[in-house]
Amino acid sequence: PLSRYPPLINDISFWLPSETYSKNDFYDLARTIGGDLIEKVVLVDEFTHPKSKKVSHCYRIIYRHPERTLTQDEVHRIHQAIEESAVRELGVEGRF
Repeated sequence: PLSRYPPLINDISFWLPSETYSKNDFYDLARTIGGDLIEKVVLVDEFTHPKSKKVSHCYRIIYRHPERTLTQDEVHRIHQAIEESAVRELGVEGRF
């Protein structure tokens, strides 16, 4: 483990805008906003809607501070900023 303090885990899912979307863009965006508080970002699910053929990704973001316990309120503010930036900068359609 990186820290003795417990992690907080939040998921984010959204519909992808097009074939031009890259997972690395989301990873970079999350790390830019969350900085050192983000321990890990993992794609946990990919779903293609059978009728519309739209693709959805679900990412698990693990937050952890190396020197203290984070509160859910602190993490919620960061997570919400990631959601808003993903919509604005990556053109995704949120499922949150």
